[in-house]
Amino acid sequence: MIVNESGFSEQLEKFIAQEIGSLEQLEVLLCLAANPEKWWTVQDVYNVVKSSVPSVTDRLSEMVASGFLRREGETGVRYQFAPEDENLRALISELGAAYKEKSVKVVQAIYSKPPDAVQEFAKAFRVRKDK
Repeated sequence: MIVNESGFSEQLEKFIAQEIGSLEQLEVLLCLAANPEKWWTVQDVYNVVKSSVPSVTDRLSEMVASGFLRREGETGVRYQFAPEDENLRALISELGAAYKEKSVKVVQAIYSKPPDAVQEFAKAFRVRKDK
């Protein structure tokens, strides 16, 4: 396993860059991952994360679409940690351990991502007034 200057594996850094867009998203994911056998309602997750119910609902839906969680029910919807493969499960476990040991570095990795390619492309077409 290659470890970068952040102290994280290359795979973990890539996972954070591609999949984790906010601290709230990280905390929602790790909340469910910490109790993989438990089924969670939006309210259950909100009671732990304490952000906002609509935002938690959005994060949970995103994670179902990403294959991190499974959803059950139409009314009384519940969610459970259920990554699609064992490598993903191991990576999320590594992320949880990293957040416990080096929370500041994990937060820095989330918020210090390189600018997205579309934004960089758009910058090339900005018109500047020369003084």
